[in-house]
Amino acid sequence: MKARVVALVALAAAVTLTSVAAAGLDAAKQRVAIDLKLWPQKTFVFTPLQAGSLKPDSGTISHTFLSITPRDVMRDGQKVTIFDGGVATLTGKRGILTTRERTEWVHLERDGNGDGENDTIAIGTWKVVRGTGQYAGVVGKGRNAHVGLGNPWYARYEGLLSSP
Repeated sequence: MKARVVALVALAAAVTLTSVAAAGLDAAKQRVAIDLKLWPQKTFVFTPLQAGSLKPDSGTISHTFLSITPRDVMRDGQKVTIFDGGVATLTGKRGILTTRERTEWVHLERDGNGDGENDTIAIGTWKVVRGTGQYAGVVGKGRNAHVGLGNPWYARYEGLLSSP
């Protein structure tokens, strides 16, 4: 009988500790948004969307998005251009955040006359590669949306980041 009670208490303690540890991991995640003006301004604004250790920031952007060789696929008759592996380095007042992303672009004919004057939109994913300052040790990922791929070119990242 005593062995059962001891086993039950040990099991309850293990479940409680596991639950607390898992809750702690979720609580450490901070929802953020990053608004980017990729061209011509090359600036960003980092905005925490909930309380946490990461604070608002802003600064400049350098990126490799246009040096990536894209690949085209057809999806239900629509051409989709995939850029995989683009890197953005955001240099702010509070540190440097480097991200890698994958985006899928579709082209919109501006006036429908087939002259090739297009606007483009994209959705994709991003993840943290490395950071310094307030971004040192930060991990996380999220989704993104782009519009432009020319002049102007804007993007927004939203996601969950965890600080050490």
